[in-house]
Amino acid sequence: MEDKFSPKERVERLMDGREIDRPPVSCWQHFYDHEWSADKLAKATLEYQNKYSWDFIKINPRSSYYIEGWGAKFKHSGKPDEKPVLEYAPVKSAQDWLAIKPLDIGDAAFGEQLKATDLISRQLDDRIDFFQTVFSPLSIAADLTGSDELFKKLLNSPKNLESALEAITATLEDYVDELLRIGISGIFFATTEWATRDNITEEQYLEFGQPYDLRILRAARPAKFNILHVCRRYNMLPLFKHYPVEILSWNKFEEGNLDFAQADKIFNQVFLGGADHLTSLLTGTPEDVRRQVKESIADAGDHPLLVGPGCSLKLGTPEANIMALREAVY
Repeated sequence: MEDKFSPKERVERLMDGREIDRPPVSCWQHFYDHEWSADKLAKATLEYQNKYSWDFIKINPRSSYYIEGWGAKFKHSGKPDEKPVLEYAPVKSAQDWLAIKPLDIGDAAFGEQLKATDLISRQLDDRIDFFQTVFSPLSIAADLTGSDELFKKLLNSPKNLESALEAITATLEDYVDELLRIGISGIFFATTEWATRDNITEEQYLEFGQPYDLRILRAARPAKFNILHVCRRYNMLPLFKHYPVEILSWNKFEEGNLDFAQADKIFNQVFLGGADHLTSLLTGTPEDVRRQVKESIADAGDHPLLVGPGCSLKLGTPEANIMALREAVY
């Protein structure tokens, strides 16, 4: 089947509710050996795009960049298949939250990401929509402790935590402003593991997550489209019904999560997903991937769908399965 529209036209037509030739598709993964400089990250991102010809791009930076400016230290091997290891976390007690102050986003890790985003933008020259990843303030606060269990205990000291969340949010607001100036299509706003009932209650998320999320999303409103990604099993997806985003991303295959047909009854936003990064893409065959994607398209019915993985691909995902994802939309 020959494409009738360009990638950008295809995405825009889907978002506008117009007829398309096929569902747009994209995928993303880490390149651990290329994520520690702006030039290398931009190069890896663009090479991945050139290899698979995705319909849109999600920049997938190292997750540590959000907390490095507040003193977190990581060891990275420089190998493509080894994730950086946290060596020092700056928050060990409730008192440590008070040391978290707003950062100058032109410095260090945030500045490096801005440079990478700008390099990618210049190479794409407005030919394809692209999104930069931004973690939620709550997830960044949790990462500053280096321990999920410690963070859960520190939720019991809300006043100090709220001081840190305010500083993180102010920093991200400035960061998003600069990303928009560079020309991103929108942000890929991720809750990581902090919007799952496995970790906290919905009441806790409404107190410590939502107010700060909404400030970031308000800062991103001038963007063309924004994506909300709600991670993990037993996620709190219905809690985000009124978030001001155009696209919702989650893994419908994980236990306790809504499928597309169920979500269609709640949400008007475009859906992003349909391929399980934990099963079919990682351990299945190309035929498994193609079958799953086609079943997901059927599950979505008339609801607009961007096809993609439930989250970033796991290391070791076979190239043949990635290509099968690309081919499954035809």
